[in-house]
This record gives sequence, structure tokens and C-alpha cells, in this order.
Amino acid sequence: MEKISITRITPEQFGYKDRGIVKWLGMMLSDHSEALKKEEMNDQLIDIEAKEEMTEAEIAMVLYKAFVTGSPILIQANVMRNGNYYKDVACKVSGYVENRIYFILKDERFTNCTLEEIRNVEWMNIMDWYDKRN
Repeated sequence: MEKISITRITPEQFGYKDRGIVKWLGMMLSDHSEALKKEEMNDQLIDIEAKEEMTEAEIAMVLYKAFVTGSPILIQANVMRNGNYYKDVACKVSGYVENRIYFILKDERFTNCTLEEIRNVEWMNIMDWYDKRN
């Protein structure tokens, strides 16, 4: 009987380089996306207290001062979903055209609304806008 020789060849011998953690990124990305969605849903379920409803004149005055000084503000929209108000929007007033007011959000996106869509406006601590800690 003839003796059979078995030769084992590994992928590394053919030049394959193990990418290590890179091959797990796809799985990690989907898990991370799912976790972010859950966190966002939990944030939306928090009961947001209704702030004092301001008059349009009061809102306009605060918005004008914020525009002139470039100060950050917090806006509570006059909109409810499932019986709750949305979280306050941190922004700066970038301008207005006719009845639309334009804002720059803290994450540098842009949005706009009308005066009627705002329930309350308050000044934001400038240190919070720039994420500065004492």
C-alpha cells in the first residue's frame, strides 16, 4: 500500500491577509443603527412639559433680539404628537423672508417656520451652544 501525503495550505500562503475587525463592521453598523433608532424612540416618548404660551409680539421681540445679537435660543414648537410636545429646538435666527423665519440648528442644518408655529422662545446658555464645560 502506498502512503498518502496530506499537505495543508493556509490562505495566508496564497497572500490572503486577514482583515481582522474590518469584517465585523457591517454587523456592528447594523447593531449601532438599531440602537440609535431605539434611543431616538425613547427620547420621543419622554413627556415634555408645556411651557407658557407666549404672544406673537413677545416671540417676535425675542427672535429679533436673537437675530441682532446672534444669540442662541430654544424654541418649543406649537405642535403636539401623541399628546406631547416635541423637545426644544436649539438654534440661531439666520433671517426672515415675508412670514417665514429661518434658523440654523446646533448641528448646522437649516430649517424655517412661521411665527404661529412657535409656542415659546427662551434664551439658551451660550456655553451649552458651544458645548463648553466649566
